Amino acid sequence: MKKLLLSICILFFAAFNVGAQCVPDTNITHNVPGIYPDTIVNLPHGYVGLSYATDIQIKVLTDTTYQGFPAIVDSIAITSVSGLPAGFAYTCTPPSCVFPGGSNACIYLYGSSPTGGIVGTYPIVVNINIYGRVFGIPQTVQQSNTGYTIVIENNVGIVSFNNHEFAVEQNIPNPVASQTIIPVNLPRNASVQFRLINLLGKQVMNQEYKLTKGSNNIPVNVVSVRGVVRLLNSEAKLFACNAPAAGAVLLPSGGNPYLSHI
Repeated sequence: MKKLLLSICILFFAAFNVGAQCVPDTNITHNVPGIYPDTIVNLPHGYVGLSYATDIQIKVLTDTTYQGFPAIVDSIAITSVSGLPAGFAYTCTPPSCVFPGGSNACIYLYGSSPTGGIVGTYPIVVNINIYGRVFGIPQTVQQSNTGYTIVIENNVGIVSFNNHEFAVEQNIPNPVASQTIIPVNLPRNASVQFRLINLLGKQVMNQEYKLTKGSNNIPVNVVSVRGVVRLLNSEAKLFACNAPAAGAVLLPSGGNPYLSHI
């Protein structure tokens, strides 16, 4: 099997922000209304001992139908989220969690390192209000999205980090069909800019994560990526590179992508 050495380089800022936010990314939504990942792909798994962080990207509808009539969508508001594992929370961009019709938005879902006592599957309920108009008459519709789950697993096969060192480890799981995580250890709280670049030099993913001192994981959704890619993380001042012994990446030009060991 043809393989490509994985070069993972991370540069991290001296950033100590308490509140973390996501950045809307049209490279993921392609300006097509919907929620990414959808409930079929679902959310990345969490692992005992590793901090959790992932983004949900949203392209909001501008119109829909209501009771069989055409309707304009003015905005969608997240009113509450229940069912999260202990220690998990979320923030929105925009921070109000009110997304205007036609806008790009996102939800940053994060959690402290899970313990073995919360291993299991957590169905999540996202309650929303949809504000719109039918023939100019304001309407409010309350809905609940019950399609997402977070699975917390034991960290079998995940190495223990020294919290005073920078380290990047092999992606988990490997091989992978849709989503994987990259374990990263930081010697201090930091902002990490993660970029995914294909062999033609085109950036296909660019995401900032607010990570904490110690063990973290960076989720990577490879469903929309085609062609062989390499992973590259960058920053500004302190540069550290864990080169190619970390692993290998091979994403075929068609079908389901997958990762393979060197």
